Amino acid sequence: MAGQERLFADLERAFAAVERGDLEEAEACLERCNKIDRKDPDVIALGAALADARGDAEAAMEKYTILSSLRPDDPMPRICLARLQLREAADPDAALDTLDAAFEFIDDEADLVEAIIVRVEALLAIDDAENARAALAELSSSAIDDGELALDLAELALAAEDASTAMRWIEVAQKQGELRADALHLLGRIHENRSEREPMIAAWQQVRTLDAKAPRGPIEISEDELERIATEALAELPSTAREKLDNVPIVIHDRPSAELVADGLDPRTLAVFQGPSMRDENASPALTNILLFKANIERIAQDLDHLAEEVRVTVLHETAHYFGLEEEDLERLGLD
Repeated sequence: MAGQERLFADLERAFAAVERGDLEEAEACLERCNKIDRKDPDVIALGAALADARGDAEAAMEKYTILSSLRPDDPMPRICLARLQLREAADPDAALDTLDAAFEFIDDEADLVEAIIVRVEALLAIDDAENARAALAELSSSAIDDGELALDLAELALAAEDASTAMRWIEVAQKQGELRADALHLLGRIHENRSEREPMIAAWQQVRTLDAKAPRGPIEISEDELERIATEALAELPSTAREKLDNVPIVIHDRPSAELVADGLDPRTLAVFQGPSMRDENASPALTNILLFKANIERIAQDLDHLAEEVRVTVLHETAHYFGLEEEDLERLGLD
């Protein structure tokens, strides 16, 4: 097989490997491709995609930058570069500049959607909700039927304070039955944002019912282990704070009760402080506890390490509520 034929075959095999998450095979193919022609744009694109998949943002950005200069009329390297500039380098201004050079070459719906999503996220990062709404409006006539994508767009619209657009994308998402609970949860958040209490509670009660019927996720933890992690988190507090928490138990439930949701509690919240805080002079310690919601914590966990960190952060935040503190006080007192 001639060199170029081997190169093409390995490139095809490597990109398919990246797509299915087999990064070792993709790496082996990349090594062979580099030996044939490391300056070939497709080889550089493969290196960028592999670095991106491995989470090596610096290497991926370097290769996407090179690829952008080699293929100036191809928007995808710039879109990928902008995404990394925004989400990994935390540089929304650079991401917006990069996207500006890409939009004039976009002629594919999927590319347009991805570019607009990155653009909206960057605009929101610099608190430019007005232009974020304008960017989302460019998709108003798009025939998007992917429910998960519709939910992402609804989240962005809500963040951009465009509830009507968010509602439209929620309608798309609800057409996929498996996403109904997620769509209803976001619908409840929209009503919450509008101070529409009754429809918020109605949506969230449905979410609670659907979540209770859904299969458990792949990450599970025992109540004993969850309590151990929470107790270790409390041990991080200064001794004076720990002493004041002696009478504040950690209670573990699967998810919020129907009564709590009827009172306006988000059915997917991870924890809640229940009872008066220490700043309340009439507080009764016996009425105070921290509720942890095991099924909700498991639901968002990527793995056990991530679960443990979520529990830690949640317990410390709820402890801050006990002391009557606001979010901005967390860092100052080491409760972040």
